[in-house]
Amino acid sequence: MSWNSDLSRLGVPNDIIISLTDIYKHQGRQIYHNDVIKKDIQVIIDQTIERDVLFFSKLMDLKVSEARIRTLIEKGVMPKNNSEKTVINIGQVMKNVFANFDSFEFTTNEVQSIHSHLFRHIADIRFAKEEVKTKFHSQKVLNKRNEMDDLFLLADNTYKKNSYERLLLSIVLFIDFFNLKGFKQNNEFTSLVLMQLLLLKTGFDNFKYVSFYEYIYTNIEDYKKAIIGATFSYEEGLSQPLHLIRFFIKALKSTYVEVEQIVKNHQFDQGLNKSYSIQNTVFKLPEVFQKEDIRRLHPYTSDSTINRTLVRLREEGIIRPLGKGRSAKWIRIKNMEKFSIEEQMKLDIF
Repeated sequence: MSWNSDLSRLGVPNDIIISLTDIYKHQGRQIYHNDVIKKDIQVIIDQTIERDVLFFSKLMDLKVSEARIRTLIEKGVMPKNNSEKTVINIGQVMKNVFANFDSFEFTTNEVQSIHSHLFRHIADIRFAKEEVKTKFHSQKVLNKRNEMDDLFLLADNTYKKNSYERLLLSIVLFIDFFNLKGFKQNNEFTSLVLMQLLLLKTGFDNFKYVSFYEYIYTNIEDYKKAIIGATFSYEEGLSQPLHLIRFFIKALKSTYVEVEQIVKNHQFDQGLNKSYSIQNTVFKLPEVFQKEDIRRLHPYTSDSTINRTLVRLREEGIIRPLGKGRSAKWIRIKNMEKFSIEEQMKLDIF
């Protein structure tokens, strides 16, 4: 039973209302964030897309190595198989999402276009069909496209009325679409793309700075538990959407904290040698970290600057490498308190 068809069933407890208030406080700072970052925003979006493709591919369990995924994304090399073609398709869809989320319309055609482009090389992209018994016990075949049309028409009308909280509307639309299972295969992944689109369209710019799919992948067990609650006994109208609502609210709050750090790093870089800014980040990261952790917080800083800083810190005995290659990790063997007061003052300005 669709949640969009009867939103009065959705009781919103106090903790969610309080969390929504916190989220909109963060959202209110987006004008400031965008003003600070405006010259580098496309660089940040490009790197977010790269991470979105990487972690979407991991969620799908595509048999393509991380290094190969990066090569396909960054260098535009020819794919060798259908999985690699899918990686390229994911990248094209993600670029389109960020370029056109404002003009996204609630139509089956738009979602079908996304689904077919993503999975045309690896899955059956046709609409699903469902056999149901009529009152005369004969079989009737229903095309899921018709149900999808009805769902999007209903959702579009609800959004236009502007009488319900839009983040919650986006989440219940995600739940309804996920449970509809409108395509023969890979509905769960198209559902996530729809959710990303809805969040961007609703004004949550934090997913321009931080990868939506990286958050899902990193918190996959919590996501799966929340999905179980949102799907169990759905047809009977007894599913529990609150766990999934809390999951996405937590995702927004968590990623806004990361956005704040990205903006601070940008301001720090503007007034200080970028190498010192990266060094400051190294002291704030966990003891064992990867170069990608630095890139995520300094998306506008070149690889060569990051590499030079890591080499300098290694030579100074502050860090040492664990392994080789792009996925190699580093371990910090000195902490900030071991440095002179003068050096600490240069670094620890937050």
